[in-house]
Amino acid sequence: MSPLIPRPGLGLLRCPVCRHELTAAAGALVCRNRHSFDVAREGYVNLLRGRKRQPASGGDSPEQLRYRTAFLDAGHFDGIAAIIAEQVQQSGTKPMSGQWRILDAGSGTGHHLARMAEALAPPVVGIGLDISKEAARQAARRWPMLAFAVSDLWTEWPAQDAAVDLVISIFAPKNYREAARVLRPGGWLAVAYPGADHMIELRDRFGLLSQHEPAARCYTEATGRLIGQPTIRRLHRRTVLDGAAIRSAILMGPNARRITASALDAERGRVAVTFDVILLFARKE
Repeated sequence: MSPLIPRPGLGLLRCPVCRHELTAAAGALVCRNRHSFDVAREGYVNLLRGRKRQPASGGDSPEQLRYRTAFLDAGHFDGIAAIIAEQVQQSGTKPMSGQWRILDAGSGTGHHLARMAEALAPPVVGIGLDISKEAARQAARRWPMLAFAVSDLWTEWPAQDAAVDLVISIFAPKNYREAARVLRPGGWLAVAYPGADHMIELRDRFGLLSQHEPAARCYTEATGRLIGQPTIRRLHRRTVLDGAAIRSAILMGPNARRITASALDAERGRVAVTFDVILLFARKE
């Protein structure tokens, strides 16, 4: 899809400067105050401002994205999208506009947004936000019917008020206030984060980061206060990973900043690894 032919998800965005609606014009998104943001050749748009438009140190590196693509393409976490779709559909929620509008906060490679678009009844309008310019570029190139924008999730999101049916945040920074703002009444928030047993076999072996219980309580409290009564579901299973999959599982996330690839060079055997993912749901009241 050419950047001159806007992707539907770009219509969910708003100007990060003045908050007015953005419209497509000659390969760019422009608001009525003439703030303009070029749509890159690959189809994504950078909505960071000023100095922040440069690649962010907090974003995923190309190496992390490569490992994550390999791991997710193997289907290890596809159960997350399946559970989210089941939760939303069983609630009887219908998209207000006749098509699902999904915002992926921390979209990374775009894999989870693409799986959600497949799991929910088409048509689906999707927008992925991520601080990593390289992630947005790769995602836009791979998923031409979905939209992606570079944005800082810790600040105000460049998305319109009450415009989204479903916000997903999967192993990503959590901004509950902004999620509440962009969700329409009756819309859903779905947050996935690691449980106590997540990759415990590798955690003990390589000293990986672990999930802290106080953080989980904060997630539940913030959701209940800003969005609606939280519901918790759990994806808990074990699977056998070979050396390459173990390397990808470790180096695709924040552990890549504390463990070098060379530390895993000797890892050749197969290991049964626990995946423990907590899924927190809330419906906007």
